[in-house]
Amino acid sequence: MLHFDLKVIAMDFDGTLVESNHIKDRAFETIFSEWPEHKKSMMEWHYKHNAIDRREKFRYFVEDVLFLSDDKLIEELTMRFSGLTKQSVIACPFVKGTLHFLDYIKDWSINYLVSATPQKELNDIIYNRGLKKFFKKVYGAPIDKVEILKKIMTNEKVSINEILYIGDSPEDQDAAEILGINFIGRQSDRILNGDLNNIYLDFYKIKDHLLKVYSLR
Repeated sequence: MLHFDLKVIAMDFDGTLVESNHIKDRAFETIFSEWPEHKKSMMEWHYKHNAIDRREKFRYFVEDVLFLSDDKLIEELTMRFSGLTKQSVIACPFVKGTLHFLDYIKDWSINYLVSATPQKELNDIIYNRGLKKFFKKVYGAPIDKVEILKKIMTNEKVSINEILYIGDSPEDQDAAEILGINFIGRQSDRILNGDLNNIYLDFYKIKDHLLKVYSLR
């Protein structure tokens, strides 16, 4: 990797840049508590499907668990989830070193945000947290992270060695692996697979990793 310039950095949001996983986990738990017979299994399913956006999780719950055809209920659960989480995500702490890292990389890499949060809500959160200036484009749900990362590579005309993806979930790792691009894990409460040498608790350590591994553009 030392022979390649790092030109593009794509990042996940929840659990990667901000400490928001617990907010969304608690909201799912609150909603699924209304169906106590399904709560445990749905929370287990939720943890195994981090990359799926909330609407599709509720669609799965309504159609495949409750065996209902009820778009109104799906919409109601989705809107309730937003009401339970949006302001808390706007206010929750950054992962340590996030702003320092974003301020540093904005001068030498092209940066993208790739998140399973619905696009409009994500735009509002990014605006309210003062993060819009750091990203060329913000991609939210509905989303396929593999396809979005592929689109970014095509638009920026970069090779697999010139783009890095930073995320906190196994699904983030899988997306990078499918495309053959480099990945750094931010250690949240999600369980990442593989080499602990590229998994870090905060962005000061992630920055140190970049300086050791990559040449600046």
